[in-house]
Amino acid sequence: MKKFKDVWETAANATGISISMPSDASHAKKKKKKDMYDGRTKAGRKFVERILARRKAAEAKKVSEFKKG
Repeated sequence: MKKFKDVWETAANATGISISMPSDASHAKKKKKKDMYDGRTKAGRKFVERILARRKAAEAKKVSEFKKG
């Protein structure tokens, strides 16, 4: 009985009517997206508060710079 590795090598080296791929082609796996924070959890609520605080501070900074200039 042939081992899996031997069968795989013969299939990979087989010639015939098939689509040939360039030697530099690779099948890269897709990266999984990181889970978004769930606003219903404690960590999620803190994250949302932090984001809103940064947004508010940035807006205040823009307004103060606008008043100066």
